[in-house]
Amino acid sequence: MKKYFILFSFLFIFISNAQILERTALNISYRYIGRNVLQTGLEFKLGDSNDKSVILGPSILYTRINAANKFIPEANIYYINNGQLYGASVNQYAVEPRIGISLFNIFFLNTGYAFPIYKDKYFKGITFGIQFNIAPKKSNFYDNLKMM
Repeated sequence: MKKYFILFSFLFIFISNAQILERTALNISYRYIGRNVLQTGLEFKLGDSNDKSVILGPSILYTRINAANKFIPEANIYYINNGQLYGASVNQYAVEPRIGISLFNIFFLNTGYAFPIYKDKYFKGITFGIQFNIAPKKSNFYDNLKMM
């Protein structure tokens, strides 16, 4: 019963605060972190500026480790300044600082280095990735194209 109450509380918070959904996007990405990884999750944009913004969110990584499917939770944060992307992600196996470019918050192209924090070094070394963000129609997540 306690689980249902917590789930209902989260749903109520999301429904009552429609502004949250206006700044949220679903991400789908491919990354190489010492192995091939597929990623999906949510991204939330803080700030109204098209020039500078902070994007943070949780995600799930999918990979195969030792012939077994693994789903690994991850948290990430990005700072975007005029299309330049600076960020970091952390999961139970590695911490990964990143740099890259953002194309109107639709695509993120990034590279970084994964520092292992677990005795089994599943993720380590130079990384790169491409991320596609899917936001609802009339969303404030994407940056606007400025016309002169």
